[in-house]
Amino acid sequence: MYFIGNDIYSVDHKGRVFIPVKFRAVLNEEDDNSFYITKGFETSLLLFPLSKWYEFIEQLREKKYSQKTIRDAIRAFSYGAECLTMDSQGRVVLPKDLRDYAKIKDGVFFLGAIDKVELWSPSIFEKYSKDKGDTNELFSLLEL
Repeated sequence: MYFIGNDIYSVDHKGRVFIPVKFRAVLNEEDDNSFYITKGFETSLLLFPLSKWYEFIEQLREKKYSQKTIRDAIRAFSYGAECLTMDSQGRVVLPKDLRDYAKIKDGVFFLGAIDKVELWSPSIFEKYSKDKGDTNELFSLLEL
Protein backbone atom coordinates (compact mmCIF):
# COMPACT_ATOMS: atom_id res chain seq x y z
CA MET A 1 0.00 0.00 0.00
CA TYR A 2 1.03 3.58 -0.59
CA PHE A 3 0.45 6.97 0.93
CA ILE A 4 -1.73 8.89 -1.52
CA GLY A 5 -3.86 12.01 -1.03
CA ASN A 6 -3.97 14.74 1.54
CA ASP A 7 -5.85 15.92 4.61
CA ILE A 8 -5.77 18.67 7.21
CA TYR A 9 -6.11 17.95 10.93
CA SER A 10 -5.99 20.26 13.91
CA VAL A 11 -3.29 20.14 16.58
CA ASP A 12 -4.48 20.36 20.18
CA HIS A 13 -2.85 22.34 23.01
CA LYS A 14 -0.68 19.31 23.92
CA GLY A 15 0.71 18.99 20.39
CA ARG A 16 -1.41 15.95 19.58
CA VAL A 17 -2.76 15.32 16.12
CA PHE A 18 -4.80 12.55 14.56
CA ILE A 19 -3.07 10.66 11.77
CA PRO A 20 -5.51 10.58 8.81
CA VAL A 21 -7.41 7.29 8.62
CA LYS A 22 -6.19 6.52 5.09
CA PHE A 23 -2.57 6.83 6.26
CA ARG A 24 -3.24 4.99 9.50
CA ALA A 25 -4.33 1.95 7.50
CA VAL A 26 -0.92 1.79 5.80
CA LEU A 27 0.95 2.26 9.09
CA ASN A 28 -1.14 -0.38 10.87
CA GLU A 29 -0.59 -2.93 8.14
CA GLU A 30 3.16 -2.46 7.87
CA ASP A 31 4.50 -1.28 11.19
CA ASP A 32 2.15 -1.83 14.11
CA ASN A 33 1.16 1.84 14.52
CA SER A 34 4.75 3.12 14.73
CA PHE A 35 6.81 5.33 12.47
CA TYR A 36 9.75 7.72 12.39
CA ILE A 37 9.35 11.43 11.93
CA THR A 38 12.13 13.85 11.07
CA LYS A 39 12.88 17.18 9.42
CA GLY A 40 12.03 17.25 5.75
CA PHE A 41 12.44 19.62 2.85
CA GLU A 42 11.05 23.15 2.47
CA THR A 43 10.24 23.25 6.24
CA SER A 44 8.10 20.14 6.13
CA LEU A 45 8.37 17.02 8.26
CA LEU A 46 8.75 13.50 6.89
CA LEU A 47 6.90 10.55 8.37
CA PHE A 48 8.37 7.17 7.44
CA PRO A 49 6.85 3.76 8.26
CA LEU A 50 9.45 1.77 10.20
CA SER A 51 10.31 -0.45 7.24
CA LYS A 52 10.86 2.55 4.94
CA TRP A 53 12.89 4.34 7.63
CA TYR A 54 15.23 1.37 7.90
CA GLU A 55 15.62 1.31 4.09
CA PHE A 56 16.38 5.04 4.16
CA ILE A 57 18.96 4.56 6.92
CA GLU A 58 20.64 1.77 4.95
CA GLN A 59 20.94 4.11 1.96
CA LEU A 60 22.55 6.72 4.22
CA ARG A 61 24.97 4.13 5.62
CA GLU A 62 26.22 3.43 2.11
CA LYS A 63 27.34 7.04 1.65
CA LYS A 64 30.90 8.17 2.28
CA TYR A 65 30.84 9.58 5.80
CA SER A 66 34.26 11.10 5.20
CA GLN A 67 32.61 13.73 2.98
CA LYS A 68 31.46 16.77 4.95
CA THR A 69 28.28 17.30 2.91
CA ILE A 70 27.28 13.68 3.52
CA ARG A 71 27.87 14.07 7.26
CA ASP A 72 25.84 17.28 7.25
CA ALA A 73 22.96 15.59 5.44
CA ILE A 74 22.98 12.59 7.78
CA ARG A 75 23.01 14.91 10.79
CA ALA A 76 20.14 16.96 9.38
CA PHE A 77 17.94 13.90 8.99
CA SER A 78 18.91 12.18 12.22
CA TYR A 79 18.93 15.22 14.53
CA GLY A 80 15.54 15.38 16.18
CA ALA A 81 14.21 12.25 14.48
CA GLU A 82 11.88 10.31 16.73
CA CYS A 83 10.05 7.02 16.68
CA LEU A 84 6.39 7.64 17.52
CA THR A 85 3.54 5.24 18.17
CA MET A 86 -0.10 6.13 17.66
CA ASP A 87 -2.41 5.79 20.62
CA SER A 88 -5.63 3.74 20.42
CA GLN A 89 -7.43 6.73 18.87
CA GLY A 90 -4.84 7.21 16.12
CA ARG A 91 -3.15 10.26 17.66
CA VAL A 92 0.47 11.15 18.23
CA VAL A 93 2.21 13.98 20.02
CA LEU A 94 4.37 15.81 17.50
CA PRO A 95 7.65 16.75 19.20
CA LYS A 96 7.81 20.48 19.91
CA ASP A 97 11.17 21.01 18.20
CA LEU A 98 9.85 19.40 15.01
CA ARG A 99 6.63 21.44 15.17
CA ASP A 100 8.74 24.57 15.58
CA TYR A 101 10.95 23.63 12.62
CA ALA A 102 7.89 23.12 10.38
CA LYS A 103 6.06 26.14 11.86
CA ILE A 104 3.12 23.88 12.71
CA LYS A 105 0.81 25.54 15.20
CA ASP A 106 -2.94 24.86 15.02
CA GLY A 107 -3.11 22.49 12.08
CA VAL A 108 -1.19 19.99 9.98
CA PHE A 109 -1.49 19.46 6.24
CA PHE A 110 -0.76 15.78 5.56
CA LEU A 111 0.45 14.96 2.06
CA GLY A 112 0.91 11.38 0.89
CA ALA A 113 4.22 11.00 -0.96
CA ILE A 114 4.03 7.35 -2.04
CA ASP A 115 6.29 5.68 0.57
CA LYS A 116 6.26 8.47 3.17
CA VAL A 117 4.02 11.29 4.36
CA GLU A 118 4.92 14.97 4.40
CA LEU A 119 3.56 17.12 7.22
CA TRP A 120 3.28 20.84 6.58
CA SER A 121 1.92 23.98 8.16
CA PRO A 122 -1.20 24.53 6.00
CA SER A 123 -0.29 28.15 5.27
CA ILE A 124 3.29 27.29 4.30
CA PHE A 125 2.14 24.51 1.98
CA GLU A 126 -0.36 26.87 0.35
CA LYS A 127 2.42 29.39 -0.37
CA TYR A 128 4.78 26.64 -1.52
CA SER A 129 2.30 25.04 -3.91
CA LYS A 130 1.20 28.24 -5.68
CA ASP A 131 4.12 28.49 -8.08
CA LYS A 132 4.91 24.88 -8.88
CA GLY A 133 4.17 25.17 -12.58
CA ASP A 134 2.11 23.24 -15.05
CA THR A 135 1.29 19.61 -14.22
CA ASN A 136 2.36 18.58 -17.73
CA GLU A 137 5.83 19.99 -17.10
CA LEU A 138 6.08 18.20 -13.75
CA PHE A 139 5.13 14.86 -15.29
CA SER A 140 7.63 15.50 -18.07
CA LEU A 141 10.37 15.90 -15.46
CA LEU A 142 9.43 12.49 -14.10
CA GLU A 143 9.51 11.09 -17.64
CA LEU A 144 5.98 9.73 -17.29
